[in-house]
Amino acid sequence: MIRILSILLFLTCLLDNSFAQGEWNNWVFGGNVGLNFVSSPPSVFLNTGSGSAGSMAVISDSSGQLLFYSNGESVYNRNHSLMQNGNGLFCLTGTFLSPVCAASMVGDEFRYYLFTIEGDPWSGNWGLYYSIVDMRLDDGLGGIVVGQKNIPVSGGEEIEHGIMGIRHENKRDFWLISQGRRTMAANRYLAFLVDKDGIHEPVISYSSVSFSIIGKGYKLAMNEEGTKLIGQFGKRVLEYCDFDASTGQVTPLFTYDFAEGAGIEMHLCFSWSGNKLYVSRWESGYHTYEYSLYQFDSSIADSTLFANSKIAIMKKGNYFGALSLGKDGKIYKSEYDEPMVGGWNDSIGIIRQPELSGMSCGFEPSVIDLHGKGSGGGFPQILQRYFAYIHHSGFCQGASICFEPNTWPPPDSLWWDFGDPSSGLANFSNDSTPEHIFNAPGIYTVKMIVRHVDMRYDTAALNLTIEPQPMPNLGPDRMVCQDQPVILNAGFNPQWTYLWSTGETTPTITVTNTGTYSVTVTSPNGCTGSDEVVLSIIPGSTPEPKPIKHN
Repeated sequence: MIRILSILLFLTCLLDNSFAQGEWNNWVFGGNVGLNFVSSPPSVFLNTGSGSAGSMAVISDSSGQLLFYSNGESVYNRNHSLMQNGNGLFCLTGTFLSPVCAASMVGDEFRYYLFTIEGDPWSGNWGLYYSIVDMRLDDGLGGIVVGQKNIPVSGGEEIEHGIMGIRHENKRDFWLISQGRRTMAANRYLAFLVDKDGIHEPVISYSSVSFSIIGKGYKLAMNEEGTKLIGQFGKRVLEYCDFDASTGQVTPLFTYDFAEGAGIEMHLCFSWSGNKLYVSRWESGYHTYEYSLYQFDSSIADSTLFANSKIAIMKKGNYFGALSLGKDGKIYKSEYDEPMVGGWNDSIGIIRQPELSGMSCGFEPSVIDLHGKGSGGGFPQILQRYFAYIHHSGFCQGASICFEPNTWPPPDSLWWDFGDPSSGLANFSNDSTPEHIFNAPGIYTVKMIVRHVDMRYDTAALNLTIEPQPMPNLGPDRMVCQDQPVILNAGFNPQWTYLWSTGETTPTITVTNTGTYSVTVTSPNGCTGSDEVVLSIIPGSTPEPKPIKHN
């Protein structure tokens, strides 16, 4: 009991302080505006040193202090001033692409890579470059090292679109991934290993898509596990791929074509689990304002099932925008209208429960007020070594739900708070992969506290929606008279699916024969409930009609 009480006190102490994933705390984007994720919802800070229509690179330390950020042309320090030697970077700016990315150098706590893409459609100059930021310069405000600016990356000459980073399988190194310009051979994926020895020649994988990469918005989406990659081609085609985080190899599985709408631009984002893919799409021609938000079930690597899972979360909405996953597990959507009719909107939308299917995901536009600052068409690139987040399996009331940590480096110890005080001491655990049963539906905040071997603490939180367990009630076993149809009712919910022992799939069925009848009811996230009833048909006693006598 003393041990449990000690854990409770420790949890209370830690949860009252903000240690969680400080590297993700700060976003800078749009028209000189940013978000700070210490609070929930995140707070807005204004008058940053730089803005961008596209994505930006942002670096914060493990305590959550902002270190620097860049729009690809210039770098700004934590005081929002131009960093020492921080201008004149080679970068294609003023687009909705992802032309800039930053990451800490492997094995160096002071220096960071800043990757940029030069793109000039008029001169034909393209390519991937890097610069080195050293936080020891300028009295700790940082600066770009002289002689280590705009250095071309070998093998990156054909890159002209977005770049993104993902952790290596070893959780120490990382991959920088992009698409190569279509050559006479084929479209390609390029994965650059970055480790303590520097930036290596790219691992090259070939796409199944044959047409040229043209237009805006060519970015990749990767799940947090680093196993699924979605490539974007043209203005309407997605390519679903496997990614091997140990070798950097991309394996295309199938493509999906948005046949509807002319297509102007797309943005992609996975949920934390990787089971849901969201696509923000500008679908129409010029000056028609048709913006859509779609959800796909990305847990299934089957072309037909993937296509059939498509749900329009928003159709012909007011604003188009980029999508990005926050440290709180929510997906944030920038809001952008056509420049000639208003341009950037001064607010941000939120997908509150992105793991849930269809409209249950809780998309709400224009939630965060940016106080007159435009959100633009991009969100920041976040790539750090230290992440902590929670995987889980299950959403169902009364069922055992398993939790698994994802954190680097391997933790010294873990503590859990399931946000379910009615469960008593079962609300807490120090198991590495605990299980918990939620006996009531609702939204629970599950918190994980990580203690690393260097005594650094990290936390992660998961807002988990527990669905009510379907509980169909067919009534007691009973006897009914012959020729009196019986209607069996499993209860109606528009989001449930039904399967009867007769093969019927409606909420109600009509039966006339003796037998045992059962039904299984399933929620959108796989919660099931069943019931059965025995009907005995009693032969009727209706007299035979008397013959009519004729005289």
